[in-house]
Amino acid sequence: MNLLLRIMSGAVLLAVLFAALWVGTPAVAASVALAVAIAMWEYSALLGRIGPRPPAWLLYPLALWLALRLVFPPAFQDAQWPLIAAVAVGLIVAAALRTGFDRWASAVAGSLYIGLSLGFYLALFFWRPADTAHFGLRLVVLVLIAVFACDTAAYFAGSAFGRHGFFTSISPRKTVEGAAAGAAAAILVGALAGPALVGIGAGTAAGMGALIAVAAQGGDLVESAIKRQAGVKESSGLIPGHGGLLDRLDSLVLVGPVVYCYLRLVAF
Repeated sequence: MNLLLRIMSGAVLLAVLFAALWVGTPAVAASVALAVAIAMWEYSALLGRIGPRPPAWLLYPLALWLALRLVFPPAFQDAQWPLIAAVAVGLIVAAALRTGFDRWASAVAGSLYIGLSLGFYLALFFWRPADTAHFGLRLVVLVLIAVFACDTAAYFAGSAFGRHGFFTSISPRKTVEGAAAGAAAAILVGALAGPALVGIGAGTAAGMGALIAVAAQGGDLVESAIKRQAGVKESSGLIPGHGGLLDRLDSLVLVGPVVYCYLRLVAF
């Protein structure tokens, strides 16, 4: 029943995600905003189990602004503006209220980790403004397929053939065999689907797949490390059979900025 519940919940999440991508900008922006807000709520709860919670008055506005800045007019899209405000205003308020600089630091760090990183999916989606060929949609779909292939291959190969631990101090069930299978799957998806979906060469697309594998598995380890420090197995019980939303986003969070920078450097 638990497996069936996981499959059904996962299918609903995927359907909502791809429906938002197909509808376009308003739905994508709303989906990113909702995902960031929920993820920050879970992040705040996890940090609260480790130490003082990050202040909500700084955490949520900063994370949402960093995530959605590309939706606003060009003059407001530079990430340095909200960060300057967070440093200047945030530090002054933290000092005045005597709330502790560790709380300020955790709010800024969480906003960068989740808000800024997930905002890069909007950057990928808006890669070519006024695009009638849906290039941004195809690019995001390519990235998502590569991440899902990486996660799926790593899980099944690790369960079937895993013998050697991989960062077991952070995540005991991860194996070298699973990580290698995940990387191979992401590279294969990139090499095969990249030229067809976004018109980049197979070698460039395979390189992107390799980076996706590293960023996806690295993001998974980052969230696992936070949960281990917090002493919990799941970020929340929000999604039946899956845990929290952050548990589902962990592999995606760091991939967006990595892919964006890679493609800017070597492809477009």
